[in-house]
Amino acid sequence: MKAKNVLITGASSGIGRETVRYFAARGWKVAATMRNPQQAGDLIDIPGVAIYHLDVTQPHNVEETIEKAWSDMKGIDVVVNNAGYGALGIFEGASDEQVIRQMDTNLLGTIRVTRVVLPLMRQKKKGTIINISSIAGRMGLPLYSLYHASKFAVEGLTESLFYELRPFNIKVRLIEPGPIKTEFNGRSKDDILPPDDDRYIAISQKVTSFYHKTFRHAAQPKVVSRTIYRAATAKNRRLRFPAGYQAKLFLLTYRILPGSWFRWVTRFLINI
Repeated sequence: MKAKNVLITGASSGIGRETVRYFAARGWKVAATMRNPQQAGDLIDIPGVAIYHLDVTQPHNVEETIEKAWSDMKGIDVVVNNAGYGALGIFEGASDEQVIRQMDTNLLGTIRVTRVVLPLMRQKKKGTIINISSIAGRMGLPLYSLYHASKFAVEGLTESLFYELRPFNIKVRLIEPGPIKTEFNGRSKDDILPPDDDRYIAISQKVTSFYHKTFRHAAQPKVVSRTIYRAATAKNRRLRFPAGYQAKLFLLTYRILPGSWFRWVTRFLINI
């Protein structure tokens, strides 16, 4: 059987890096893209893996790199929009630069990659686009306002594309992880300093402490890479794939409880 090809953005660390390994171990050819190829490390030694420079915030670079990877691999079966950034903290304290970077990476980066690859997949009459969302794309939690805004947008974008791309045999998927080690405690996290207000500072401290406790029990990136692979190889048209038991628990609780109850429970647990 002909080996399949996958392009993965944000492949230098965390979920992206583990996903490169997971697909390559199963015989796929992988275009591992990243802003800084010098961070590829041992990925360059994995058979079937090719490293490409791709910064999703740079439109020309996105177009150039995807077209080169498509040509090199003679087509791409699956694209994984994984590149991400998280600004975490009190909304009022966010700088304009943090707001722009949040949307530019998580939302506009996903849009740019998708817009370039779609005409190629339409011509091929098949393909799968997998967008890495989060439970943060389904519910709002304190200190995550900018990140939520970007992921809610990715959810809406992908659900709309589900209808538009079906006639062309192009599938779209949403991966919704819960807390994952490295995602918000790693280099993709950017702390927003709270304004000089005692109430803001108190909320920020309590929420941050709660999240640190939660992340002690976070799943490993491989949980997400397995889910991505399942989404890439699924024959059905399923749209959403929760990743990890915490994601499933959060989403189930959010679906069952009335919104006012969920928000009360959240405030009670964090003590805010």
